[in-house]
Amino acid sequence: MKKRFLTALSIFAIIVLLSGCLFFGLPNLNGSWDVVMTYSGGASETATFHIEQHIIYNYRGRFCLDSNCKELFGMISNDHEVSINTWTSESGIDFAGSVNKNTMSGTFTIFEPLAEGTWEATRR
Repeated sequence: MKKRFLTALSIFAIIVLLSGCLFFGLPNLNGSWDVVMTYSGGASETATFHIEQHIIYNYRGRFCLDSNCKELFGMISNDHEVSINTWTSESGIDFAGSVNKNTMSGTFTIFEPLAEGTWEATRR
């Protein structure tokens, strides 16, 4: 009887952990986000994050720029710091920043050719 109880308790703990119930302080990033990327030289362009799966600290989805969509993946910390990694047809892009309810913002780096700037995303 004791072994059956411990097995049931273990299964319940695993379900709670995987469902994210213990991480209720993390924002839900699922959905579409309009992104404005402003380069250090002053030029800007718009893009979209489509975050489709958010499991505890990890998420994935699509990044769309100029009608070209690529996979994105990232992580969020307990301090609501976000890290988003994706690429264009030419280069990788790393976004770093923070989320506050329905907005995210921070800095980005594009590799080859090197470009940097700031970004702000608003949930649709």
